[in-house]
Amino acid sequence: MVLDLFVCTASFLFAFWTRHPGQFPSVSPEYLHALPIVLFVWFASYKYFGLYNAKSVKQGEVIQLTKANSAGILVLLSLTFFYRDFAYSRIVLSTFAASSFLLGLFSRHAFRLFAENVLKSFKWKHQVLVVGCGEVGKTLIREFLANSTEFKVVGFLDDAPALQHTFYLGVPCLGRIENLGDLLERNDIDEVMIAFPSAPKDRYKEVMKICTEREVKFKFVPKLFKVMLQDISLDIVGDVPLIGIKGNNLTGFNYIIKRAFDVVVSALMLIAAAPVMILTAFLVKMASPSGSIFFTQERFGYKREPFQFIKFRSMHPDSDDAIHQKYVKEWIANNKDSALKDGDTTVHKLTHDPRIIPFVGSFIRKTSIDELPQLFNVLKGEMSLVGPRPCLRYEMESYKTWHKARFDALPGITGLWQVSGRNRLTFDEMVRLDINYLQKWTFSMDLLILLKTPYIVIFDKAY
Repeated sequence: MVLDLFVCTASFLFAFWTRHPGQFPSVSPEYLHALPIVLFVWFASYKYFGLYNAKSVKQGEVIQLTKANSAGILVLLSLTFFYRDFAYSRIVLSTFAASSFLLGLFSRHAFRLFAENVLKSFKWKHQVLVVGCGEVGKTLIREFLANSTEFKVVGFLDDAPALQHTFYLGVPCLGRIENLGDLLERNDIDEVMIAFPSAPKDRYKEVMKICTEREVKFKFVPKLFKVMLQDISLDIVGDVPLIGIKGNNLTGFNYIIKRAFDVVVSALMLIAAAPVMILTAFLVKMASPSGSIFFTQERFGYKREPFQFIKFRSMHPDSDDAIHQKYVKEWIANNKDSALKDGDTTVHKLTHDPRIIPFVGSFIRKTSIDELPQLFNVLKGEMSLVGPRPCLRYEMESYKTWHKARFDALPGITGLWQVSGRNRLTFDEMVRLDINYLQKWTFSMDLLILLKTPYIVIFDKAY
């Protein structure tokens, strides 16, 4: 509320100075008298629309801010119509509403980033032990390390001989599962995470019994883990729990906001990038005169609708894509051979691809300049600035059922996958990020991804 008080006051002063340049409200005392009324209306509106409820804000801050600001300005404008003592400039009030919305959205997002990235170092963290380090256990550890500010993974237990006395992403193996009881007695463990959903029921009971006897809290990954990759909803009918999967968050008003933003920003970016695009077209033609400037390819987007995807051509004309088809199938299947080396870094992409035009082709791919023509795809409504990675036909043929959730939104030029690991992610990890993006989309999430993308492109450091 303190932050909103500052934002509202600053927005009111900005609106006043826009209408009366160089003056201060003390010159027009009626505006100083109006400020407490404006603040009261604004705080009441924010309170009514749940902007001080952490759960409501998390589910759709942009929508709630839009509703709250719209309601607030309607109340203030109504006062100017019906009460002569509140006959203030409607331009000032409208400017105040617009600036408080934009500044409020920015300040809330900035404060959240500050709280997550600075204040988290002062928080006490739960000491967590992961039981099981198979595919599910490793996924859980990765998620804790990447996203959790509340938990610290002190180690994991697993019966595999090859994992004993090893580390996974810096997390040590502390022994076999049979050592759980001793570990809980000798260490300050707050919570146990059971991560072997395919284990026999008796094994689950054994671990739960050990935790219960030592009064240590526990949670477990359900057998439905492969299905429950999306946010879930829980309803209780009598004593019977019903679990459902929440739908795509990019619908209705959210979609309208995102589409309007895409059109405006992509048009502005095309204008700003025009000199770079003209120079790139010239260089591509000079480096490879026999081919066209642009490369078009059939891709599949929203609801698996095909469209012509456009890029600057970075490869020799008539290049055989057999090598890429083979790589993509291995990547989707999580074949170990698809993880290649680029210097000291393990990546999931083709390195030293012989099809690429020397220097010019490699440069525009490295800097992602070859992606700029996709802004035309965005204007046509075939793509979005931010979204899942656009899909190839032979890629789609290898999809597992749960992978197809990526088709529930327009594909993007950039995405959560690109700023969270880029070419160092496995295919399953990339799809999980896409699904997470669709389920938890907010306007501020798109802004953050767009702001992070240039840094990732320039420094090739996904985080």
